[in-house]
Amino acid sequence: AQQQQQQQQQKQQQQHPEQQPQSSSGTATDPKPVELRPRDFTEVPKELDACFEMLDEDGALRPTIITPGNVWTMRRKKQLLADFTTSTWREADQKRERNAAFDLLDALTKSGALSLDHASLHVLVAATHTFDKSVTETVVRDSVNPIDKVERSMLIMASTVQELPPAALLNPALIERVKGVSPKLFALENAR
Repeated sequence: AQQQQQQQQQKQQQQHPEQQPQSSSGTATDPKPVELRPRDFTEVPKELDACFEMLDEDGALRPTIITPGNVWTMRRKKQLLADFTTSTWREADQKRERNAAFDLLDALTKSGALSLDHASLHVLVAATHTFDKSVTETVVRDSVNPIDKVERSMLIMASTVQELPPAALLNPALIERVKGVSPKLFALENAR
């Protein structure tokens, strides 16, 4: 019965999307609803570079290129109760499996005629935070907390990827402390 209710609710939401409640960012400082819109994920690296240049005062963040190896190891179960099996995939095996996955996707969507409403896309984005000096030199000689620098880097990345202001990503109790350490992050948020 509960499953039927959930299915009915999903059908109603699909038929009447204008009646769905708007989600909010969940912070006391920014109760504005989040606007859901399509996103071009190929633009994320460019957006990150622009934010690094604008907000990273130390120039410590650098884009990282992830290059997978030529040989992959696949660990999977042939059946639900079977033991895991491990196999090695070379480039030809990878190509065959990728083509099989796209063939399955093509069959499930009837060559794109059906949409995949409840599918998720996982995108991997990386950046490297580097220090000019060792962590010990940064703390002892410069009297700078390296955690604050890394925290700023994480907020730059997270706010860009999630398309949310930094305050929406922080525990409300920590916002004032982070504002004191990285005011530039919040100055741009107020200018939006």
